[in-house]
Amino acid sequence: MKKSLGDKIFNVVNITFLILVGLIMIFPFYYVVIRSILPYEYAVKSQIVLFPKAVTFSSYTQMFGYNGMGRAFLLTVAVTVISSVLHVLLSLMMAYGFSKKDMPGGKIIFGMLIVTMYFGGGLIPSYLLNKALGLINNPLIYIVGGVLGAYDIILALAFIRSLPLEIEEAATVDGATYVGVFFKIILPMSMPIIATLGLFFAVGKWNDWFTAMVYMNDKKWWTLGLVIRDILINNNVNKNGTEMTRDLLTSESMKMATIVISTVPIIIVYPFLQKYFTKGMLIGAVKC
Repeated sequence: MKKSLGDKIFNVVNITFLILVGLIMIFPFYYVVIRSILPYEYAVKSQIVLFPKAVTFSSYTQMFGYNGMGRAFLLTVAVTVISSVLHVLLSLMMAYGFSKKDMPGGKIIFGMLIVTMYFGGGLIPSYLLNKALGLINNPLIYIVGGVLGAYDIILALAFIRSLPLEIEEAATVDGATYVGVFFKIILPMSMPIIATLGLFFAVGKWNDWFTAMVYMNDKKWWTLGLVIRDILINNNVNKNGTEMTRDLLTSESMKMATIVISTVPIIIVYPFLQKYFTKGMLIGAVKC
């Protein structure tokens, strides 16, 4: 169909506007990357540099050369992957159970779950509970702590209820059990909600440093977030004179490098989950 002049003008204006919005959103991260690789003599000018004349990776060298950085990085990757898989699996299993109206005590348990969205014991009761469970200085705290959340279970429940009942009924007639239906039918059909829950939870776990600070006294079990925090705090102990200025600039560069290191892994993962993530975000929307 031939487009009118008005349609062409609208497309040009719309595309130009979206490009500008995209550039505005990308620029802050681009600026952070540039500041993290600027040498001292250019960083001292405090100017916005779009195209650096010289590059140095000393900030990244210092970050990855820090004692325990490699171990913390691998630990954080392992914790993020394992806890995310467990979180998604358990959330879907609970949601599948709640989707059955004949589940014994389902309404009572679901009501108790809703209560946890509005009321919590706080840090001290949580610490005492985890201490009684032997989770202090125990890496299992990263896996067990916060592995389930009421909001994610409700999202998973809404998605499962939107699936066609006929598929499950046909499998049941063929002799499939609830376990078989869940793993062979429900789980393969749940990629949108798996991507949504997994991405949200993984981002939170990847950036989490508070859990390690509260429950880990042994530095060998520190996650990436707490190690980076420790580096920045130690780097802020500066001297006087010119060396103080240089240290402050190094601290700024390391802060920028910290943002890049903590952000890039999630940016790499996101494109692979985007098509499922977009669909999963529409769960619960009003359908005509």
